[in-house]
Amino acid sequence: MRSSHLFLPLLIGLSACHPATVDKGPGVPSSKQTVTLSGTALYRERIALPADAQLVVTISDVSLMDAPSVTIAQVTIPTKGRQVPLAFSLDYDPARIIARNRYSVSARILGGDGKLLWITDTHMDLPPAGQTIELQLVRVQQSPSQ
Repeated sequence: MRSSHLFLPLLIGLSACHPATVDKGPGVPSSKQTVTLSGTALYRERIALPADAQLVVTISDVSLMDAPSVTIAQVTIPTKGRQVPLAFSLDYDPARIIARNRYSVSARILGGDGKLLWITDTHMDLPPAGQTIELQLVRVQQSPSQ
């Protein structure tokens, strides 16, 4: 009898600790939170971008030294004739960010033909949520045959 008096409160306590799961049913999207990284991409030279250029901004996990980086999020933005500085916003899932890993934000500008025109050449850490970033790009030298 005495053991049943201890068992019942223990059972109630354990059931209160178990997370409840709610099935929202088919077709109802989950409430997945995202964080938005905002910033600008620019370069110092006074060279106009082609009207059909595209800005590509990427967040990558660069933790492993001898392995390719893992893309966390990426956005491609047509410039539509706009010139630098180019504003961007990139949504990413904060659940994919692991505290002990190292993350980098990079950008590149492609011509309408897909040719690489400008690129970031230095590591830029992913800033904390809510902070903006400025990405400095450098011109990619084209060979004379191009």
